[in-house]
Amino acid sequence: MDYISGIEAAFRKYIGENSIDELKSAITKKPMILIAGDQLTGKSTQAESLAEHFGGAFRSVGMLFREAAANRGITVAEQARLLLTERGIDVDIDYKTCQMIAGNKIQSNLAVIEGRQPAYMGSFMASLGKKHIVRLYFQCSIREQALRFLRRESGEAAYQTGKSQIPSKKYGNLEELRTEIQVLDIGGEVIDQFMENQNRDEDDRHRYSGLYGFDYGNLEGYDIILDTNNKEPEEVFEEVLKELESFGFRAD
Repeated sequence: MDYISGIEAAFRKYIGENSIDELKSAITKKPMILIAGDQLTGKSTQAESLAEHFGGAFRSVGMLFREAAANRGITVAEQARLLLTERGIDVDIDYKTCQMIAGNKIQSNLAVIEGRQPAYMGSFMASLGKKHIVRLYFQCSIREQALRFLRRESGEAAYQTGKSQIPSKKYGNLEELRTEIQVLDIGGEVIDQFMENQNRDEDDRHRYSGLYGFDYGNLEGYDIILDTNNKEPEEVFEEVLKELESFGFRAD
């Protein structure tokens, strides 16, 4: 079963038999920029900047996840553990993502939606008739992700130390990178947290694959792929704007 059929089957099972018809009726002509990517690639920063640039709405799938946890009176971490065995939470968030992509709940004329799965949900909405969708994926190396995690969690000094002393090469696995960082003595606990986040991302990918039949890390599902290695946010933003121009996205 292809992932389009997988998503539809899950929505009918967990949301309701009328769920697909309701999505179809909610479709508008509002353009949607859908952003996914590896952790710490800058996708949230770029999504917010794009929404401001185009005068559109910014939406985050992560917000839906946090809202779902708050409504249940549990922490985000507790909900993440529940996702290993519960399917309804995922499907509900994905359905709400599709509702955002449809556009009738978006007040502005355009929206930028970021998260792990919006591009594939956008492909599903396109199968229902939604047009004016562009799907972006941001990527960078594991080394770069780890350096940015150090900057976020331990500060600029740790980031600069890591940048100058961690060999610039392609790492085969996270354990290799962990060893390099531990040698620097700039935050063993921090790198453990980074590895935990990476492992959670892998869990999510396996879960989506089992639930719908897609891997959101499969780059065939995107229109634009941007490498953010060694680039400041301003540089990435200019690249994104140039790419989007070819899809008809221009600020008034």
